[in-house]
Amino acid sequence: MAKRWTPNEDRELRAFYPGGVPIRKIARSLGRSEDAVSERRRTLRLAPRPRQRPWSRAEDDLIRAAAAARLPAGELSSRLGRSAEQIRRRRRALLGPRVSPRPYTHADDQVIRSSWERDLDVEQIARTLGRSPGSIRLRAQKLGCYEPVRRRRWRAYEDAAVRDGYELGLTCAQIATELSERSPSAVAARAAKLGLASHGRVWTARDDWTLRVLVREGLELERAAQLLARTPEALRARARKLGLVTLRSHRSHQAPRRWSPAEDEQLVLHAGLNPALLAELLNRSPEAISQRLRRLGLRDARERSPHHHVPAHNGLTPGELALVERELRAGGPRRQLALARRLGRQPSEIRALAAQGSR
Repeated sequence: MAKRWTPNEDRELRAFYPGGVPIRKIARSLGRSEDAVSERRRTLRLAPRPRQRPWSRAEDDLIRAAAAARLPAGELSSRLGRSAEQIRRRRRALLGPRVSPRPYTHADDQVIRSSWERDLDVEQIARTLGRSPGSIRLRAQKLGCYEPVRRRRWRAYEDAAVRDGYELGLTCAQIATELSERSPSAVAARAAKLGLASHGRVWTARDDWTLRVLVREGLELERAAQLLARTPEALRARARKLGLVTLRSHRSHQAPRRWSPAEDEQLVLHAGLNPALLAELLNRSPEAISQRLRRLGLRDARERSPHHHVPAHNGLTPGELALVERELRAGGPRRQLALARRLGRQPSEIRALAAQGSR
């Protein structure tokens, strides 16, 4: 017997379908088949989506003329009332897939060099020259203005730390604090490649029912995450979407435990170890270990990475200093702004510290 449609599912269908979300994605989100979603759309009398209007001869002539003049598709978008991607597809259908790119002139190269030295935005340079941002970056790389940042390969011990963190129910941010030069988003991406992440798995009606039961029974967050084979962040996000009371972690039920002299002695003896290992040894969280190490003066507060135990240089650890120099060589104000936010500094301070470190 077919499962009845709930009011919440009808609301989601009414919100998604007129917005242009594909039937396939709506069906996956609701845990139903595409035929069931299409049938329910007709039952709710949702108006069919308007089909793309046919291309006129005048539009085709304009596209041919723009291609001959090497004008980008974005400039025709507002004039024709179509998206740039539609114009590109029509251009390929009319002229074939291979349209020779417009060659760069000496004046274009001079504009790119001068703009790069002034730290202008890549998109602004692209608008000035009538090019795409990707084309500008590729040309700047050929001119030697910058070198693309090569991602550091993941090592075996880092993969082990990610696996252990997911098994313990740690968040991506907590795992990232245990690894040097790895962001929470990088940890999440690596977990997906290792087959550990569950953020890409669709929540089914059965999963939602199980989550409601676990919330009603008051189960702890970490235990519920293990039962559903998902991360704590995924459970929190799904509970908020369903309007449920957020599950509480087992740590929130515990009163803050005072640090004993024996624990402080262990920290003094093993201050050079990773906070995650000390957390397992002392039954504390990695954040609590790092905070206690700073209070005891065993680790400088400026040393954000737990793997750098040497004094920081002008407030930057060796790994962070190398990261700053690499990002500044790559160029671009957006990169510098993102790096400054990551390190909690101003972009001008980042440039000054990198200049001092290179001397």
